[in-house]
Formats: sequence, structure tokens, C-alpha cells
Amino acid sequence: MVNQIRSDESLQVLVFVVLPLFLLLISVIFLWVRYEPPSTAKFPTFSVSLSRVGREDAYIVYRDSERRLEFYVGAGQRKQLLWLAVPDELSDEVFNEVVPNLARGLAKLGFQKYKILKKGQTEAIASSPQEGDSQNS
Repeated sequence: MVNQIRSDESLQVLVFVVLPLFLLLISVIFLWVRYEPPSTAKFPTFSVSLSRVGREDAYIVYRDSERRLEFYVGAGQRKQLLWLAVPDELSDEVFNEVVPNLARGLAKLGFQKYKILKKGQTEAIASSPQEGDSQNS
């Protein structure tokens, strides 16, 4: 009789303690693996989105009411340094409008380090706050 009571208690512990904890662990692992950071930053007048084209290649797409610009990103993670080259055929007016919006969009997408360059130049037009702080030191 004592063995049967201990057996029942073991079964209860398995069913009411171990099984729920195991299911919780499995669901946390599943959600952690499936989580993707947001891929689009929407603002009232424009949007910036990250578009993946494979395992490593990606594009940053800037859209507003008048234009759609694509910037090749290549391999990289959100915490690594990202370089974007703005085409030099953009007029100065469009250029001055796009660059600040693009910087706001990149920050909202979670890119921690980025530099926006004009094609053919080496000096950054805009960069992430962390990147700017490290250059001033």
C-alpha cells in the first residue's frame, strides 16, 4: 500500500509540476527562435524597411509619396556596422530630405551602428549616435 501511495505522488509531481515546466520551456525556446525584430519603420510621410533576399543579403528600402530608393546592405547583423551609399544623382533638395528620414528609420529599426555616405565619398553624412560618440573620443 505504501508503494502505491508513493507511486501516485510521483505521478502527480510529474503531471502537475514537471510537465507544465517542460511545456513552458519548449514554448519559450520556440518563441525565442521564431522572434524577428521589426522589418519596417513607418512614419506619417515615409517608411524605411529591411528587405531580406536570402540568408545574408538584404536591402534597405526608403519609400515616400514621390520616390522609392534601395540601398544594398549585404551580410551583417543589426549590431554590426552598416554602410549605406546614397546615389550621387539625387538632387541636393531630395538628398537633404532623404538622409535625415533614413537615419530616423534606421534608428527605429534597431540598427545600432550605421553610416550614411554619399557615393564616392569617405566622409559620413549621417551616423548613429554611438558611432558619432566613438569618433569624438
